[in-house]
Amino acid sequence: MGWIQHAGYRISLNKKFARHLLALCALSCIFLLLTAACYAVVVCLGAGYVEWILLGLFPLLSSLFTLCTWRKSPTLTKFTPRAVRLFCALALVFFFLSRLLIFFGGIISIGGRACSFGLLFLLPALVLPASFAALILVKPVENIIAARFICKAKRKLDERQGLIRIGITGSYGKTSVKNMLAVLLGEGAYATPASYNTPMGICRAVNDMPAGVKYFICEMGARRPGDIAELCGIVRPRVGVIIGIAPQHMQTFKTLENVIAAKGELIENLPCDGIAVFNGYDEYAERMCLDCTIRRRYMTKRNVRYENVRLTAQGSTFTLACGSERTECAIPLIGLHNIQNFCLAAQVCMALGMSAEEIVSRAGNIKPVPHRLELIDAGRGITVIDDGYNSNVRGAKAALDALDLFPGRKIVAAQGFAEAGSKDAELNMRLGEQIADVADVAVLIGVKAKLIESGLIMHDFPRESIYIVSSLTAAQAIFSRILRAGDTLLIENDLPENA
Repeated sequence: MGWIQHAGYRISLNKKFARHLLALCALSCIFLLLTAACYAVVVCLGAGYVEWILLGLFPLLSSLFTLCTWRKSPTLTKFTPRAVRLFCALALVFFFLSRLLIFFGGIISIGGRACSFGLLFLLPALVLPASFAALILVKPVENIIAARFICKAKRKLDERQGLIRIGITGSYGKTSVKNMLAVLLGEGAYATPASYNTPMGICRAVNDMPAGVKYFICEMGARRPGDIAELCGIVRPRVGVIIGIAPQHMQTFKTLENVIAAKGELIENLPCDGIAVFNGYDEYAERMCLDCTIRRRYMTKRNVRYENVRLTAQGSTFTLACGSERTECAIPLIGLHNIQNFCLAAQVCMALGMSAEEIVSRAGNIKPVPHRLELIDAGRGITVIDDGYNSNVRGAKAALDALDLFPGRKIVAAQGFAEAGSKDAELNMRLGEQIADVADVAVLIGVKAKLIESGLIMHDFPRESIYIVSSLTAAQAIFSRILRAGDTLLIENDLPENA
């Protein structure tokens, strides 16, 4: 259930899920062997109670197996209404499978004794086909519920006269730019909360929208081609913002060209009088701007750019340049990429009629996004940079550049990039090389650790300063042992979910 929910209610066979399935199949085989031995004892000795002992032992051990995998699983099930419906369908499928196995077991006979319960132990091995059947069973119900939810959201958007709808997409920085825009546009702006960037998440945000909203800022995520087009069908944005492209979700997109095409669906769905804004500091977004046919298109670095940057561990100051106009600006965020994100948000605001002075006056109200280069005082003179929600190549490089601004010893905790597809080894080894340029100590977590270690070793990183662990819990034990006053710890790459 957890894996299905994490994959967007689809069957996604990654390595961890496959290991769980193999363990379940092994459990089935063990019990089938025990069943054969049990029936041999029953036939030879007439000890009928033995099969009942085995039948009681099976649910006991299965429950223990479930509890163990539940505790270790990085994708614990959240019992949302949709998950409950799927769970009920799965229980129904397993009930019919059980009756079917008991029926066939009754046909099979050993020494004149029917194996009524003998085939029940195949149930764990049937988890995958049962899950497929349950998903198919609930699909018509989910489609009806989703269609009603979407219609309600569309109707609510249409009822808001003069509402300006802004769609934001990209492989990185969506939440940061969304939050910056919400602050710069002022009290009349309403943004989708947290990382609500799926159809149901966006519909929920729309249906919760308060009165008096002038700007609706919608973050749009995609795991497959067509996802952004589906979201545009719900929101129908007038303004489209492309932040940048990176090799992310490559297991589903397969190629970088597919990622570019998927993000471009936002621009394709803008109206003729719409506004398209591109991040000129990203080569792929810049290329998309050059290919864009919308008349009102803007690109940072050309229209809005930064100059005279002063980066510190507490924030960033720079000159915001808009044509010939120059305005001094300060934001309480670390890292050059946040300045680039700010320029993008400022460009959107200017396209909507705001002045540079008004934008700069609100810049100080911007707050860090939780778990995205969020500074935490851990006490004892130790600083933690929490970048735990980042899981892309450009974001990791930006986080390491930010870490380099801090004095003292630098420690990086990373678990690498998931869903990198054919570029898995290349991207994780490159991450190791980038860590070697900045860090003094590296704590590598999980299945990608060896690949990252290879990149570190290639840059002559001291082996005694590399720690490899299997879980975040083990990493925390290392932190408590090695961290001292003056250290800065960067937590990188979605640790709680993928460690």
